[in-house]
Amino acid sequence: MQNTNLEYRVGYTPLSGRLYAGYVRKDNGKWEGSPHEVTDWAMFAVGQKLAREETDMLFPLPDGRVMRVSAVITDAETMEDANAQR
Repeated sequence: MQNTNLEYRVGYTPLSGRLYAGYVRKDNGKWEGSPHEVTDWAMFAVGQKLAREETDMLFPLPDGRVMRVSAVITDAETMEDANAQR
């Protein structure tokens, strides 16, 4: 039997700067059990999707601005050059 009061969510925690995934109670928004830390895997999966589809994702923010998420695949040498210029 499946608990219909739970839903699977991924959330960001500003304190740790990490992403967590797991089941959350619909009635109070609290984690049920232990959430799993998924930051690296989630970021990599989103990057792969955006780069392969050659698209951006746009998210409207409450203040009217828009957050754009994009990904580009480059050669390793390009990244080394960019880091050296910082």
